[in-house]
Amino acid sequence: MLNEGRRVMARAPIEVTEPEVTVSGPEQVRAGDDVPVQWTGAVHERDYVTIVPVGSPDNESGGYKRVQNASEAGLTAPDAPGLYEIRYVLNEGKRVLARHSLEVLAEDAQLSTGAQLDAPASAAAGATIEVSWDVDSSSADQRITLARGDQPIFTWIEAHKIEGPPPLRLTLPEEPGQYELRFLDVIGQEVLSRAPIEVK
Repeated sequence: MLNEGRRVMARAPIEVTEPEVTVSGPEQVRAGDDVPVQWTGAVHERDYVTIVPVGSPDNESGGYKRVQNASEAGLTAPDAPGLYEIRYVLNEGKRVLARHSLEVLAEDAQLSTGAQLDAPASAAAGATIEVSWDVDSSSADQRITLARGDQPIFTWIEAHKIEGPPPLRLTLPEEPGQYELRFLDVIGQEVLSRAPIEVK
């Protein structure tokens, strides 16, 4: 643009397109659980990811994390069970650029993605219980593990490789507390089912 007379001396076309942003996370979590969230195509470091009830206005947000220069973050699941969305929100204008459906289950719900565990919800310390299961597909190294409720997924107090039909007899710890039975596919590094059990 020529200052004198404001004459245009040269032009070049430019196309403005929508950002290609994705956001992902688990499909189900328990109330209050940590929720790992990943995204791609971040637009600005002040953008954020959040969890809100399905149908909420685009400018509504719950707890959130700024994307900054990362590609993943941890959020906390709401306390109330129900259907929610993980959203990637543009800071400028509060526009939602990507969504992922999330179901929040009760704190004591079983989480299943390929297997179902059948075990008591509580038992006495030191008791022997029977654990049965139903799994969609088998692999060379599937295990049922017993872990404290706060232990990382692929750590455990004890583990039993699936080598025959159910049930599995398992002796509970002597120390009361919240524990979890987990059906793991070790080769695929997958958690197929998680069932809480209270040791009294």
